Amino acid sequence: MKYAIISHNIDFVSFLMNEYNIEIDLEYCGVYQNLDVFFVYFDQTNDINKCFLYSTIFGIPSLCEYFLSQGANINSKNIYGSTALYYASCFDSFEVVKFLISHGVNINEKNILRETALHKAAFNNSKEIVEFLLAHGANVNEKDNLNETAFDKAVFNNNNYKKIIEFLNSQDGNINKKNILGKTALHKAAFNNCKEISEILISYGANINEKNRCGDTALHKAAFNNYKDIVEILISFGANINEKNDYGDTALHHAIFSNSKEAAEFLITHGADINKKNKEGKTALYYAAIKDLKEIVEVLISHGADVKS
Repeated sequence: MKYAIISHNIDFVSFLMNEYNIEIDLEYCGVYQNLDVFFVYFDQTNDINKCFLYSTIFGIPSLCEYFLSQGANINSKNIYGSTALYYASCFDSFEVVKFLISHGVNINEKNILRETALHKAAFNNSKEIVEFLLAHGANVNEKDNLNETAFDKAVFNNNNYKKIIEFLNSQDGNINKKNILGKTALHKAAFNNCKEISEILISYGANINEKNRCGDTALHKAAFNNYKDIVEILISFGANINEKNDYGDTALHHAIFSNSKEAAEFLITHGADINKKNKEGKTALYYAAIKDLKEIVEVLISHGADVKS
């Protein structure tokens, strides 16, 4: 059915419906701008609320208005609890967002993940929609089931989100808040190798040594993923290079766990305590040796690692 919708083959769509009882996917209709098949579904089912919900994906306010005039509930939801406003935000349909808000849609309605339209717009880097939603009463501090706000959703992505992060921070301001895993925005930026965002967050006052639920700092995350540039930024701004997590592991331990050679070498040459032991009494050299990481072993020994530890 998906390929029949994509190719705008209405005859094949009808064949699949009539012969195999395969339902038309309205989201595909919207994504691939297939209004003909969309109305085939409406003619077959007369499901006004469902058609209204997915009509927002087309980005045509008059289409949404038609279904409302037929009695659609502007705050109707699908099985995931998502509303028309959520979908309009998801697919960057700014004109539809404006239309829905002007017609009284609940701007802070949540889906089953407790996400609002603002969460989705921020995640998709839709700055224009984010600004409009906030100007019309969206709650910038609304949290989803991960205890994350729209600001957190924007940070989860890449460096292209710089402007929206700056804007949301000016509205939110709680730079060091944590999600249910104890992760801050800086943890996520470091984990996703977002160099510019990491620098922005630090400039806004992010606690560089803040720990997550396992005691990991942003430096632990960057070292584990071999993000040398992030490691360098964090250390240059005062990250504790020898900070331990709940298991007693330092960033150097983490770098070696994942064979992150460049990160390990940077840590070693910038003051990491190479003989620091974790709660099992193991040093970085021990893990490098059992993983047969010969180059890292050589670097550790050349910098004074205790071969008897």
